Order: sequence, then structure tokens, then C-alpha cells
Amino acid sequence: MAGGKSDISAASAAKRAEDEIEAILRKVFTSDLSLGAVLKFVHPGAGVVVIDGRKVPNEVHRRDVPADCTVHVDALLNLSILQGHVDQNTAFRQGKIRIVGDVSVVTRLRPLMMRQANAAGSGARE
Repeated sequence: MAGGKSDISAASAAKRAEDEIEAILRKVFTSDLSLGAVLKFVHPGAGVVVIDGRKVPNEVHRRDVPADCTVHVDALLNLSILQGHVDQNTAFRQGKIRIVGDVSVVTRLRPLMMRQANAAGSGARE
């Protein structure tokens, strides 16, 4: 029996991370912010989180829809990146992130996340 309880707890941790990712993105994407495109995060073993920046107000959801840019990343790593604990560029160079589609869409996310971090006073690094 390969995996067993460790597979279940890893999947559970990934789902909890995805819940937190969705909450962070909902908080960031207020009605005055927009990506102007659809960005999808694919989390192996968990699911997807989508930012539909073409809608007003923006919509953050978990439906697997076509996207302008798709980021394949582990849910726990993605959460750490969004919280400012891990540098996204380093993770990308290490091959932990794969981007498919219009890369400029995902690059628009960073300044929005920094704006939120600065407003919250969390001190996330630049």
C-alpha cells in the first residue's frame, strides 16, 4: 500500500493551502484592480484557482476554465510565494513553476500583491 495516510494528509494540506490562496486573491482583487486577463493556478493534487480579470468586478473562483496564462505550481509553494515567504523568480529558476501562455499576465500579479502587502503592513519583500 503505497502512500496511505501521508498521501491523504498531503492532499489535505494542499486543499487547505488552496483555500488560503483563494482568500488572499479575493482580498487583493477588489473592484479597483484588474489583470485584464484570465490567470489560472493549477495545483497538482489539489485543483485550480482562477482570477478572471476581464470581469468587473474581478472574479476569483475554482472552476477550471481556459486562461490567458496558466501557472503550474505546488499549492503549498504558491501559498508561500503569495505570502511573500518565497521568491517567485527563484522558484521559477529552480524549475518549481511552469508557465504556459502569456507570461505578461502573471507578471502583472506581483505589483498588485505588493500593493496589498504594503497596505496590510505585512512587510513582504520586494
